[in-house]
Amino acid sequence: MSLPHQTTVLIVGAGPAGMAAAISLSKQGIQDITIVDAVLTGENSSRALVIQAATMEALNTVGCLDNLLNMGVKMDRVNILSGSSTLLSIDLSGLSRYTKFPFGLILPQYLTESGMLERLHEAGIKVLRPFKVIALKQSQDHMVDAHFESGDVVRAMYVIGADGAHSTVRHEAGITFKDPDGDEENDYGNFSQMVLGDVTFSSPPQLPSEASKAFISIDNGNFTLLSPPFPAQASPDPDHLVYRYVSTVPVERQRATPHAPSTEYLQALLDRGPVTLSSDPAVNPHPMHIEHTLWSSRYRTHAAIADRCFARLPGGGAVFLVGDAAHIHSPVGGQGMSLGIRDAISLGPVLRAHSEGAASDTLLEDWAANRHARALAVISLTKQALGMIARPAARGMWAPLWWLGFVALRVMSKFAFVQRLIAYRLSGLAEI
Repeated sequence: MSLPHQTTVLIVGAGPAGMAAAISLSKQGIQDITIVDAVLTGENSSRALVIQAATMEALNTVGCLDNLLNMGVKMDRVNILSGSSTLLSIDLSGLSRYTKFPFGLILPQYLTESGMLERLHEAGIKVLRPFKVIALKQSQDHMVDAHFESGDVVRAMYVIGADGAHSTVRHEAGITFKDPDGDEENDYGNFSQMVLGDVTFSSPPQLPSEASKAFISIDNGNFTLLSPPFPAQASPDPDHLVYRYVSTVPVERQRATPHAPSTEYLQALLDRGPVTLSSDPAVNPHPMHIEHTLWSSRYRTHAAIADRCFARLPGGGAVFLVGDAAHIHSPVGGQGMSLGIRDAISLGPVLRAHSEGAASDTLLEDWAANRHARALAVISLTKQALGMIARPAARGMWAPLWWLGFVALRVMSKFAFVQRLIAYRLSGLAEI
């Protein structure tokens, strides 16, 4: 399918944020939408795995939640262990006083995208692939000319950059992208690099019953996460139970971490973690062996935010940023995709009002300031969480203070109001 010569809204990037923007705009009655992506097919791995309550609320407003709920697993509790004892148990069901969705929805990203793509098709919108934007230039009539690698030029009233952390749209708009705290070294010890994989085991993991929903262990400077098994309808391997495995990488191995870690590499990290997941029969009576790795990746822990997510080109063309194009941060807490979707959905009514005759850019600037503040809050949240769990990298004389903080957290988390506060922050409801 060819590109149009002109469109009201051009969305660059058809991941969850880009598709959410198109769905929201369509819901607001804007039908002249062109959404493009540089790759031939959409995401075929799980990557982001959790949809938070605030994001389900947003998806529900645009009619894009029911099919996702039918495919996913509702996670109502997150347990964090230190050694063999429970450090923190977060009961998400306590969110019922704030939301209709008091849980986290476990759903691989490729199925989230599949459900959103279905909603787009219902609205009569098709993703055009593969078309790569290489430049944005101001046209003569206060619009934006998007130049493509194919030689095509599309003129748009609004351009939405949903094209990821290395956003061409952001670069062409001259918007800076850096850590809000000037922390460019990103030295978090073992937590400076993490690996993620979708794996199957030779036998089901033998986990404590209280950790059957989500298993998170913080032990000896290592972080291990094992998700609940993917639901059968969402599994990339319907004949086996598939789990999301996340682990920190020891400092001494970070230089040699492959882009797509092998089963052997993941197993070596797993054996460094909690004994209940070890493959060594000397320490684990139920040795755990990773049988297959269906997808894997590495992640360098860092944070960055665009200095603004709305800008006009020199001649007046409007450019917006959503999702990873606007902000990135640690995956701790599973906030990234959810925040990007909320960015995009919130933009729909703003662009409708502006396109219907709002003469001033105040509405657009207010939206941008609001989303910037929300992103800063999430970056702060993930940094706080990362700083707390990575603190054993603070060794020697500081180690006792770290453990004292953990003891205090364990005691405080027994109180229901503390649990609700933690769940509320993780749910994204505080950042809508």
